[in-house]
Amino acid sequence: MLTLLAWLVAGCLGAIALFFAITWLACQLKQRRVMRTYPVLGRFEVVNGHRVHVHQFGSGPDLVIAHGATSHMREAIACFARGLEGEFRITLIDRPGEGHTRPLHRRGESLREQADFLADTVRALGIDSFVLLGQSFGGSVALAWALHRPEGLRAMALAATPAYPWLPHLPWRIKGPAMPVLGPLIAQVVFAWFPQSYFQKGYAQVFFPNAVPDGYGDRIGLPLSLLPRNVVADNRQLARMGRDLSEIGPHYGKIAIPVEVVNGAEDAAVKPELHAHVLGREIPGARVRLLKGQGHMPHVGDPEGINDAVRRAARRAAAREQ
Repeated sequence: MLTLLAWLVAGCLGAIALFFAITWLACQLKQRRVMRTYPVLGRFEVVNGHRVHVHQFGSGPDLVIAHGATSHMREAIACFARGLEGEFRITLIDRPGEGHTRPLHRRGESLREQADFLADTVRALGIDSFVLLGQSFGGSVALAWALHRPEGLRAMALAATPAYPWLPHLPWRIKGPAMPVLGPLIAQVVFAWFPQSYFQKGYAQVFFPNAVPDGYGDRIGLPLSLLPRNVVADNRQLARMGRDLSEIGPHYGKIAIPVEVVNGAEDAAVKPELHAHVLGREIPGARVRLLKGQGHMPHVGDPEGINDAVRRAARRAAAREQ
């Protein structure tokens, strides 16, 4: 009886080991395919000993864009950034743990850590005066940036930006991949065996009341965001986002530059009444504009609405500097 039990245990352990070995191999092959399909767009810079993926194009005064969560610079290029290249020199940076930039560490970068790193990157690129656009999670990073590293920051536009903690309980889709040991294993299993269509279904909530555009995932390079290392880093950042916002929220009144806040009027993920409107009251002189018929993805459904916010912020900065 004991011998049979031992064989059963050994068989189960062997099957589990074989499953994870095959999963690892599938991940390696799939990752190589993704990297070939979505290669580096710009170049790498070494900042504080860390390689960061940056891309610059356009001409005019400097505009720096901080992209959202589960994303990277391709989304900004595909959705709205090209509409501004005739008016600004645009600098796009893959945030730590996103796109082609590796995480700074394994604990999940705080909003302030990301703001410091992006500010150091901008300085390394020789940019000493710029407008900052933060989209969704990137807007939260932008708020930390304006508070802790305001040097050279002329004005700021915030699109669909979470400004205050609002999720009483984190969903397992965030907590699972963020776990210290099991998180990377979960991310590998999901990456290896779940089809891209599974993740695209999740866009329905953030696009509501609009439909997800056909081919959106391929256009923005979604597979690059689903690489296990990126999924783990992204969710660890999201898992600590609430306490990071709790720390910086009481200080928004210290932001002393022109700020344009734009939000989808129908945003059910980052509701205007909990974020945009309150932020507009907290930041002196901040202006809030809601985009009708848009949810949490106005940069896709109404890209000119986002670009106009950037233009307004830049004009206000120029007027103040005269």
